Amino acid sequence: MNGKVIIVGATGYTGSALARSYSKDNVECHLIARNEDELNKLSEETGQKYSICSDVTNSQSVEESLKDIENEKISGLAYCVGSIVLKSFQTTKEEDFINTFNLNVSGAIHFIRKLQKQLAESNGSIVLFSTVAVDRGFNMHSVISTAKGAIQGLTTSLAAEFAPKIRVNCIAPSITQSKMAKPILDNARIAEQIPLKHAMKRVGKPEDLAETAKFLLSSNSSWITGQTIHVDGGKINLET
Repeated sequence: MNGKVIIVGATGYTGSALARSYSKDNVECHLIARNEDELNKLSEETGQKYSICSDVTNSQSVEESLKDIENEKISGLAYCVGSIVLKSFQTTKEEDFINTFNLNVSGAIHFIRKLQKQLAESNGSIVLFSTVAVDRGFNMHSVISTAKGAIQGLTTSLAAEFAPKIRVNCIAPSITQSKMAKPILDNARIAEQIPLKHAMKRVGKPEDLAETAKFLLSSNSSWITGQTIHVDGGKINLET
């Protein structure tokens, strides 16, 4: 890698899997999240440095989290922050849409703005995260699909604007083991049914997403940009 990889949302299942994978390969990362105890624990495990961002939706907080690396070479940005609000449209409130958009989209924009120059200097790569629900369409997913649909639009727009200096791609998973999915997967009946709705007959693992992100952040994917890659066990287009 021609510089550090920034992992935002590093203490989540996917972010931490990515950090561990890079650590095994002796690739230097910088971990960013809001929970200092979890960050410190992951830092000790992986040997990676970290900084705290208390609020990714606040540009000043984002700037503070990047202060220590503002003069370093940055080759990649993985924005692994996410959320999920599952409600019928009738029961949603305006703030559900606004808060979800700010966390998933505005947060990504803040980090991209701050890191754009450094990424361009290293011919770097950006990886964002969407959801299979944007293209497939599920009940109760209007809030998150609105925000993640914007992420996919941001991906293609920035890929065109930043080329050829920075590549921008997006990963769209189906349900994957995560902090967000834990309440769903902890329900034994639901956890039994979900794998049956996927061609691969299991739910996703954090490593599935982390290794895809790692590929998209590497020079091995140097001719891939503006794409949304579905890592979903076949959910998007297979019926079995």
